[in-house]
Amino acid sequence: MGIKKRVTLTVEVEMDIELDEEFSNLSPELIKDINSCGYSISSSDELYVAAAKLVLNGGQNSAWDVFGLVTPYWNKGRESIPDSSTFFDRIDLHVEDWEVV
Repeated sequence: MGIKKRVTLTVEVEMDIELDEEFSNLSPELIKDINSCGYSISSSDELYVAAAKLVLNGGQNSAWDVFGLVTPYWNKGRESIPDSSTFFDRIDLHVEDWEVV
């Protein structure tokens, strides 16, 4: 057993997210399908925020299959990565405040 401590961080993140073309025109049916997977979105911008949160959370408590394969931008173009993948590039992560209890 190790020593467990709870860490609370306030962070600011800047990230580029590239979604597949299928998300370029969000129909009411597609929004309904995405929301049925546990997301709460009503616009394209909210979809990008959900994808960024997914990356930051490492997929925890999220449905990865909504966004296809989510991978860092430097994997783009590799034969093993489907064209419909979602790519991200975390540009900056700044810790504003922290507390260890």
